[in-house]
Amino acid sequence: MIKKSPWLKALVAIPKVQPRFAIAIWKKYPTMKSLLHVYMDPSKSVHEKEFLLKDLKVENMLGDDRKLGEICSRRVYRILMAQCGSIKTDDIESGADFFSQHSAE
Repeated sequence: MIKKSPWLKALVAIPKVQPRFAIAIWKKYPTMKSLLHVYMDPSKSVHEKEFLLKDLKVENMLGDDRKLGEICSRRVYRILMAQCGSIKTDDIESGADFFSQHSAE
């Protein structure tokens, strides 16, 4: 399934986003455009956007459902919304991209 979908491939390419997390996001937001549309909504706060995905149900191997969680949700938001392509992924996760952009203004 992942090999056929460029969107799923992009999600899995984000460090620490497991295939089952990517599938949970894809089920709710079947295209990158559908997720970016919400991320770019000016009526939502950055906090709301960072935690948008946290309650998505992730299928477990044992059949239980778990939630995607705040860490993964924030990671996806910060990577997809990064303003500077030269910052390392770990630095983006810690907010370097967001804070450096706003402190420069």
